[in-house]
Order: sequence, then C-alpha cells, then structure tokens
Amino acid sequence: MKYQIILFCLLAYLISWGCKFLMVAPDTGLVSHVIPKGVLQLFAQFGPTIAGIIMMFVAGGRKALSALFRNLSRFNIRLKWYFFALMFELILFIIIAVISDKMELAALAPGTINWLISFKNFLVNTVYLTLLTGLGEEIGWRGFLLPRLQLRFQVIVCSIILALINSLWHLRTTDIMILLTGDFSGFWSSFLPEMGLRILISVPVIFIIVYLFNKTKGSLVIMILYHGTSNASYEWIKEITNIQDPSFVLPIFAGLLWLTSVFFIPALLRQEKNKELVTDLGQ
Repeated sequence: MKYQIILFCLLAYLISWGCKFLMVAPDTGLVSHVIPKGVLQLFAQFGPTIAGIIMMFVAGGRKALSALFRNLSRFNIRLKWYFFALMFELILFIIIAVISDKMELAALAPGTINWLISFKNFLVNTVYLTLLTGLGEEIGWRGFLLPRLQLRFQVIVCSIILALINSLWHLRTTDIMILLTGDFSGFWSSFLPEMGLRILISVPVIFIIVYLFNKTKGSLVIMILYHGTSNASYEWIKEITNIQDPSFVLPIFAGLLWLTSVFFIPALLRQEKNKELVTDLGQ
C-alpha cells in the first residue's frame, strides 16, 4: 500500500510537471517539439486522474476499474450534498465580496442585473471547470489516493498529507520557466510565498473535502462537482469586482476556511471514531 501511494504521486507529478516542462522548455531553447501547448495543458490538468486510473488497474485490475465506473455513475446522493458542493465556497466568496466592499478593498458591480449575470456565469463556469479541473484531478486525489491514506493514517494526519501533496502538484509553469533559466533565488522568492498561501488554504479545504467524501460514501460525483464549483467561485469574484487578479482576497478566504475547521475537525474525528472513513470505492 505504501508503495502504491508513492508510485501514484510520482506518476501524477511526472505527467503534469513533464507536460508543463514541455510547455515552457521551447521558449528557453532547451527542447524543440511540435506538440500544441493546449494538448500539453490538458494532459497536465488530467495528470492525477490518468495516474489514478493506471494505478487502480495495476493494483486491482478490472475489478477496481468497474468499482470506479460504478462510483461515477452513482447519482442517488442526498440533495443536500449536491447543494453543499455547489454553494459552500460560493457563499464564502459572497461574504468576502461584501467584506471587501465595506473595507473599500474592491468595489462590487452595482445593480441586481449584474449580480444575476454573475451568478449565471458562475453556473456556466461550474459546468466547464467541473469537467476540466474536477474530472481532471478527483479520480486521482480522491478516487485512488484518499481511500489509501485513510487506511494507513489517522484522519487529520491523512488530510494534512493530502493537502501537501495536492498543493505541491500545483507547481506553476512560470516557476518552471524561472528554474530553467537558472534563476534559483528568483524561483524561491516566487515559489515559497505562493505555495505557503496555497497550503494555508488547502489544509482546511481538505478537511471539508474529506468530511464530504466520507459523508457521501466516497462519491466522486460530489468530489468532482465541489472541485469545479471551488474554481468557479474564484472566477465569480473576479467578475463581481471586475478585478482580473483578486488574489488580495485569498488571505481572507484562508481565514474563513480555518474558522470552518472548528466544525470540520471534530466532525472528522467523529467519523474516525464511528468507523465511517471510506477506504475503498467499492464499499
């Protein structure tokens, strides 16, 4: 089991980071290829899911793949969990938008019609990002990795490990480009602050995700939807504030997420005590 976890992580990183390397390497003259950047970006995004499917087949053969497809076709989940996945982070960002307006950090788009349009675009982005980022990652992170981590570690430790693995996977192409130019000090000055904030956000988010995963008996449909709406919620605040890089809201977002941990950490511990942790997609 330990080696399955390590091999999955290496494979997911290799696929995604390798594709990102090929995206930027021609700009530095290190390599030359004719693979379109769009294709490489797609494979980079789907690295965890590709790695997860491969490792499921290696570890469990056709039986494991059958369990995966049964899970993905299971939609009879209580409506409240669909609503939770769809609205939880959007509600947090609505709170942040109001706070930002009151603190004069960002002015909100005026008028009811602008808010209605922004919510419509949120739903459109949810569909698109659910298929791209949600489907691209969740079969790996939650379908393969999370059940195995819950089998080996206490649930809080498992969540922190998963948050660190998820965060590190999000190595940016700009940082890879800086590395390839040999600017190591520039790399660390770019990488460390961004990665530190990402981890600060990812840990409480993973507490929520693990709780939701166990509550829905390991539903990947809910995991994929939550991932898509998470990204769509950030796109929403760009639109409602008309700011293309509203990264100033992320520390506030992190603070709100950690406040929710007052509920989710005890809830996870109760799930562990009651043996409600999902350690197999087929259970």
